[in-house]
Amino acid sequence: MKKIQIDHFRQLLLTLQLELVKLSSVSVDAAKPVELDQAAIGRLTRMDAMRAQSMAIETIERRKHQLLRIGAALQRVTTGNYGECLTCGKGISSGRLEVDPSYTQCIKCAGK
Repeated sequence: MKKIQIDHFRQLLLTLQLELVKLSSVSVDAAKPVELDQAAIGRLTRMDAMRAQSMAIETIERRKHQLLRIGAALQRVTTGNYGECLTCGKGISSGRLEVDPSYTQCIKCAGK
């Protein structure tokens, strides 16, 4: 992969990382315990509030996992093996990396 492509994907990773960190700080409030005071919840039932809390917690976990994948991808950029499939060692297509620059496998190995 050419240096200009690697720089492009590095910038994509850094931008994505920053966006996820910003979104994570917003999601923390939604994951707080549900209050029993129905007036504080408004028209939502307690079950709806608990479901929303559960979804917020899951979203936080997915973002943490994605941030770890981005960190690993940035490390591969630093070590010089970014864009290589971790399974077969062949190059990951640029189109695949445009979809998610933290992918670790080529399309062939990902389908196995």
